[in-house]
Amino acid sequence: MRPISSPHMPSVSDSLDQPPLWAAPVHPSRSVFNAALRLSLVLALVLAFLSVGPAVQAEEDVHVVHQGDSLAAIAKAYSVSLTELIQDNGIANPNIIYVGQRLVIPGSAAATERAAADPNLLPAGNGYYTVQRGDTLAQIAKNYGMGLKDVLRLNGLTNANLIWVGQKLRVSARVDAIQPEKQDKPAVADTIYIVQAEDTLEQIALDHNIGVQELMVANGLPNAGFVWAGQKLRVNAPPTVESLMRMSPANGTRWIEVNLSDQTLTAWQGDVPVLYTSVSTGTYLYPTVTGRFAVNTKYSSQRMTGPGYDLPGVPWVMYFYSGYAIHGAYWHNNFGTPMSHGCVNMRPGEAEMLYAWADYGTEVYVHY
Repeated sequence: MRPISSPHMPSVSDSLDQPPLWAAPVHPSRSVFNAALRLSLVLALVLAFLSVGPAVQAEEDVHVVHQGDSLAAIAKAYSVSLTELIQDNGIANPNIIYVGQRLVIPGSAAATERAAADPNLLPAGNGYYTVQRGDTLAQIAKNYGMGLKDVLRLNGLTNANLIWVGQKLRVSARVDAIQPEKQDKPAVADTIYIVQAEDTLEQIALDHNIGVQELMVANGLPNAGFVWAGQKLRVNAPPTVESLMRMSPANGTRWIEVNLSDQTLTAWQGDVPVLYTSVSTGTYLYPTVTGRFAVNTKYSSQRMTGPGYDLPGVPWVMYFYSGYAIHGAYWHNNFGTPMSHGCVNMRPGEAEMLYAWADYGTEVYVHY
């Protein structure tokens, strides 16, 4: 008698007639496809690995060179300067590195230890740095891992705000000090004499080999008796507009630098100082604005009024920001000392030269 099969359960004979699911036959084309897919995934992983830049190895801030590495790629991977990477590792030829070579990363503890261990290893520039436009001594010190006081001491400087484009600074104690006579410091446009008691303009002129009239013109004096003890007098002939233009090189961008710390103005053409002189800027009550600006308005003469002053015929006015201007000042001769309500006061003759030299748009950089 045959067993009765449940409508919900397969019979024994039925189950024996059906192959198990895990034993289902594999179609040949599907097997080939799966193998190709696996191969494609492996190739993609290999290509991705090869396309990645140099592996950044953080062990003691040292990078071990791998096949395909370049110094430029390593510098980029660690966000460091290529020049510093070359210098800190004493690499003579930047095109030659080898697999397995260990490179210290600039700014790391490993680089510091190497520099201390190798007295012949110098910072980029062979231990010296040439000042560029916009540099500050504090930033230069920071870039070379030095204190500001160390940079001042190594270079015999007393004023951290007085550096100039083209100046060569010593940034390592392992190089010789720079001789002052080799520095290309801009020549001061004036020699200052402080009037003593009992001095006369005639005697001052005679002592400095300059004519009385020439001395009066150089200092904007209304008469020969207009001198007093403590007064600062310029005792050499001022340059002329023609001499200023003659000193200017044929090329190079013209820009004006005003240093509030030492009360000086330098007119630059490229990296060449064509005028360097003392000025009077704003007092602590009316400070001169700082920053980078540009000459936007010029007047050969203008009446200026404000709290406590009304000055007609102010000569050679060049506005560089809002109501701030560089202009001649005929009402005082105390240049080198803050005297103004925020403007930059110059001797009228020098202001005329600067007015003729500086076009609209000339940059004016004011800083401490």
